Amino acid sequence: MEAPKFLDWVERHKTIIRRLMIPILITSAALVYLLVFLTGGIKYVYSHSMYIPIVLAGFVFGVKGGVVMAMVAGVVLGPFMPINVETGEMQKTANWLYRTGFFLLIGSVSGFASDSVIKYMKRLRWLSNFNPTSKLPNRNALFNDLKRFEKGSYSGEDIILAVVAIDNILELKSVFGYGVIDDATRQMARRLALNGGEDIYHTDSAQLAIVLDKDPETNQRFLDNLSVLLKEAVTYNDISVHVETRIGYVGFKKIELAPEVYLHRAEAALALVQERAMEMTAFNPEIVTQTEENISILGELQTAIKTKQLCLYYQPQIDLRTGDIRSVEALLRWQHPKRGLLTPGAFIARAEQSTLIQTITEFALREAIEQHKQWKIQGVEIPVSVNISTRNLLHPNFTDRVIALLEEYQIDGRWIELEVTESAIVVDMEQAIDELVRLAKANFSISIDDFGTGYSSLQYLHRLPASLIKIDQSFIKRLPNDKGAVYIVDAAVTLAQKMGIKTIAEGVETQEVYDYLKQTDCDMAQGYFISKPIPQDRFSRWFLNQDGVYAHLA
Repeated sequence: MEAPKFLDWVERHKTIIRRLMIPILITSAALVYLLVFLTGGIKYVYSHSMYIPIVLAGFVFGVKGGVVMAMVAGVVLGPFMPINVETGEMQKTANWLYRTGFFLLIGSVSGFASDSVIKYMKRLRWLSNFNPTSKLPNRNALFNDLKRFEKGSYSGEDIILAVVAIDNILELKSVFGYGVIDDATRQMARRLALNGGEDIYHTDSAQLAIVLDKDPETNQRFLDNLSVLLKEAVTYNDISVHVETRIGYVGFKKIELAPEVYLHRAEAALALVQERAMEMTAFNPEIVTQTEENISILGELQTAIKTKQLCLYYQPQIDLRTGDIRSVEALLRWQHPKRGLLTPGAFIARAEQSTLIQTITEFALREAIEQHKQWKIQGVEIPVSVNISTRNLLHPNFTDRVIALLEEYQIDGRWIELEVTESAIVVDMEQAIDELVRLAKANFSISIDDFGTGYSSLQYLHRLPASLIKIDQSFIKRLPNDKGAVYIVDAAVTLAQKMGIKTIAEGVETQEVYDYLKQTDCDMAQGYFISKPIPQDRFSRWFLNQDGVYAHLA
């Protein structure tokens, strides 16, 4: 048996062991007395055998037990034990008192060692079940407590396990330091306890779990109030601090699986809430499936880049008045060995949350530039548009690396159009505008994608070096019957004209929409009605067969 397990076993059976040890110690002391007496007295070495019961007493009873046993041993081998049994010579008082002092020292040391080990083991046991900062039960305690709901031993109502996490951790730590997270977590736990929460656990550095096992109505009412309770500011160093919280939960009737599974499910719901910036959601099996899919995709994406599974498809953008094919948008595709051809919707959103987006964007830019140079040789000389993301604009070296590509490939920036969404700009507007201005000065064309879907389009448009805005397809697809969409498109076109910016309608999928747009002042159009995104070789043939003009007008 390992030492920690042995000591833990001793601690759990302490009462029984102590009861058994008392007669053993008394008997041991008596036997040592007899051994010393029968072997001729204290002058022989056998008196050292008394250390055994003294050490045992210290180990079992601690310092007090070691001291008591030492005093008993000192008396037993003291005034009642002669130096020489044959001659009857007795010990001097100083002699046996001196020996008793040594016994007391050994008893105290062994008892102190035993007390220290027991105290340490108690601390370890406490730490295994409680968080040292908040003093709340921890993840391990939660797992143990959930076992009371195991099938066959629980006959109550439905149970809810909810997890609450602080979402703006980095923001709080960057302003107030690490202490604010601990303080906020303690205050949140206190608030939950004061409002009916009984079983609260500190399951992660900035995460609490709460078990609701009342009747369904009470559980649901508490769950509904959670968001309201947690929206109140916490106080740190006399400052009111806003803490952004997210909640995920799982409901179950009895524990039929390992307790860890239920916490994992609640945390999976929490991860979805954090990803989608919601307040709260319940677990369902699709969450895990989707999460596994996302993680798997992200893991395979690095290999896809290295093994050239990624490629670009191209979709033309045409002049609505002349039919000229003015430019082409490069759209990423992933030729997955098992899943087939994947569009960006299957992997880009997840990639944008990782550092892989820098590699992907650079790959797309290089491929687009190389393709433009190849097309130029074939007689196809049109600008190529490449999408860039929020993280690209916020990356400190992105602009320098993009500009360096012009020199590396000896190409003029006017042949490459950088397409950025409104959402990418508003994340950090000042930095985004600064980076786009630098790119525009390098002669890149700047296009604003999904125009009209953001909440601050008019606020920043006059400050951007944009040469083109793309009216979002959510409006274009509703033309011409949806009056709201008509007004928005007309307003966007008019605004762009007055600012000297060209407009392109994306998502043109029907003849009706195409014909309507021709009657407006919109400059260009793009969509499946004109052409689906196609591989580079097919695009060059299509372009040359059309003689650079959209066939519908030829």
